[in-house]
Amino acid sequence: MSYSPFQTVRPSWIALASAAGLAVTVFVAAKPPPATTGPDRSLSARLHKTDLNYVESSIGITPPKWDGGRSEIEFADMNLDGHLDIVSIGDHGSPYINTDMHGVSVWFGDGTGRWQCRQVGTFGYGGVAVGDVNQDGLPDVGYGMHHNYSGADLGDQLLEVALGDGSGTAWTAWDNGLAEQGQSWGMFSTEFADFNIDGWLDVASVGFGSGNGLHVYTNNRDGSWNWTFASWDGNSSMDITAGDVNNDGYPDLATAIQNGTVWLNDSVGGFRLADANLPDPGSLGLRGPDLGDVNGDGFDDLSFSTNGGIQVWTWNNSAANWTNFSGNLPASGPFEATQLVDMNLDGRLDIAAFGDARFAVWLGNGNGDWNLAGTFTVDSPGSYVALRMADADHNGYPDIGIVSEEKVGGIFSYRNHLQFFKEDSVATSPWIDITGPTRHRTLILGSAVFFDWVAAVPPGITGTVDLELSLDGPAGPWTPLASNLLNNGRYQAVLDAPGASETAYLRATLRLDDGREVQDTHGPLTILIP
Repeated sequence: MSYSPFQTVRPSWIALASAAGLAVTVFVAAKPPPATTGPDRSLSARLHKTDLNYVESSIGITPPKWDGGRSEIEFADMNLDGHLDIVSIGDHGSPYINTDMHGVSVWFGDGTGRWQCRQVGTFGYGGVAVGDVNQDGLPDVGYGMHHNYSGADLGDQLLEVALGDGSGTAWTAWDNGLAEQGQSWGMFSTEFADFNIDGWLDVASVGFGSGNGLHVYTNNRDGSWNWTFASWDGNSSMDITAGDVNNDGYPDLATAIQNGTVWLNDSVGGFRLADANLPDPGSLGLRGPDLGDVNGDGFDDLSFSTNGGIQVWTWNNSAANWTNFSGNLPASGPFEATQLVDMNLDGRLDIAAFGDARFAVWLGNGNGDWNLAGTFTVDSPGSYVALRMADADHNGYPDIGIVSEEKVGGIFSYRNHLQFFKEDSVATSPWIDITGPTRHRTLILGSAVFFDWVAAVPPGITGTVDLELSLDGPAGPWTPLASNLLNNGRYQAVLDAPGASETAYLRATLRLDDGREVQDTHGPLTILIP
């Protein structure tokens, strides 16, 4: 357990862990001199790439078979072994509809590019989120679905949360009050965030297809949930993501639904539409939205696909409207979904997109210019089903999970296919980079916070991570936040600092088992008292 200034859950369970990646020659290095002091002291070992290459590493990822239709995947260390796992509740074929897929499906990674799937439950076809909803330090799941066929408590509602036991193979329903307000047909993409800033993760979900819109529930801490917001009706392209658009410390939402795209948290349980001058969402919503701070001002910005092209818009908080930041991104093309991720670790968000069998990455410079740095194709037709990025092989660069529809037989024979692609470099020097909360972000005391990082660890070596907080700038003094965390890229805690600050900084130390240590200092952040 870590201690003041944060009241925390059990250290380091949620993922972006070391997993997936083909076996490589072990690199053994002589012990270097001790790490120097000062902020960003691991930057010298980091290569800010301008070209990115990816290789598939999907050994053992089948079975189970997929079928068709949309789905959602997440990366998380579900069994707490330090390796990245892949989580889903599958597509139209779940449960057992012309497939062997069913329930909560976890593809356990062993860190060598090999995967093995374990499945629990008789339900499926939906979205998924991972987070610790009951503060026991173990990964839990939330999921919206179309096939609530189980006939048992686990899997009989259109929206559920289930508690995990740290194995990734046992789940207990914790879902009273979810999707009990007249939702029908189905719910789908699902997101956890602390919407009411009480330290406990809440849940939001968008409808499956038509009619159910957007719904938000806050956590009553006892397995029941309070329905606080709904935008009913309308069609849906079935994507949702959380961020902080107006940088007030309260999580906002971006959705792929007809009713609107960006929803600002009103801090009292509701949300208001903030599309302003964004493109009209049309009959199905703007496709594949994501939120992230592309220009480094602390306010989350929006990416999405429309007409097969890619757009990025930045938020102007004083004017409460949006500025087109798309620059030289393609205005049309094959793309159906976007993700905002720092793919080359230069401290600026990049944009990744997928659709019609093509994946591509454009590097951002923070000023609205975008440089195509990597692309590959999968088998046709390659329609978008799911897309996520995470550093899975501990080389420090995000890797890619894709589910796409591919032709498998005759003219009308298609089936979804899960694939994992890793960035192909091998770590030769260690470094660590704090990636979240992003710089200039506002945090509120008492809220649940995800602390994210990526780290490069040479093959054959392991490491742990310490996190510290300073309220007085990058020179400290430093207060321990958590120690000896698994190097899995995420730590969830409740922010309980001794006071407010406009000059808060985080420091992460990667300690390798060969004696080396590297650090990264990250900020500034603003901490507010509610």
